[in-house]
Amino acid sequence: FSVTRKEFPKVIGDGKHTLRELIRNDPRASLISDLYFDRHREHLDSVIPAQESFPLVFAGNHCKGAVFKDGTQQASPGLLEVIEKVASAMPDFHFGRFDIRFQDLESFERGENWRIIEINGAGAEATHIWDSEVTLGEAYSTLFEQYRLLFEIGAANRNLGHKPLGVFQFLKDFFSYLRRAGKYPSTR
Repeated sequence: FSVTRKEFPKVIGDGKHTLRELIRNDPRASLISDLYFDRHREHLDSVIPAQESFPLVFAGNHCKGAVFKDGTQQASPGLLEVIEKVASAMPDFHFGRFDIRFQDLESFERGENWRIIEINGAGAEATHIWDSEVTLGEAYSTLFEQYRLLFEIGAANRNLGHKPLGVFQFLKDFFSYLRRAGKYPSTR
């Protein structure tokens, strides 16, 4: 349904410019320099040695500066087989998103050198829509297809006797989540 490649922006030192200057001179990093300046404030005046890579992003979150690229064309049979195997091992898992770190695509497709770092359920969006080359129409089309699938899954589960979550339980769960989320450590 969707594959997203996440790129973690970095700057390369030249032995002359400070991190602040490297960020300001980078065509993309300069667009969200306030985010990077806040995150790396203790290193901003440090000169980065020549050819040394300085990572600007650690978390794979587009709101924190990671770049999302549509990798749907990389949904090879080997990749799909690995994902299906993992999803099938979870009872009653019908839809979701796996955030996965892997060494290289070839070994990942063989089921080697990878790990799941996060599993998102039905509320997870197809993150490839955040690729700057995906049009608004394509993004909406993807989301509408996702919602269509989710409604079909919900209908099938109701036909099996599962009861939908009531509004009061939903609100209780939602506010419980907000209380817990406020205690999560910052990823700056």
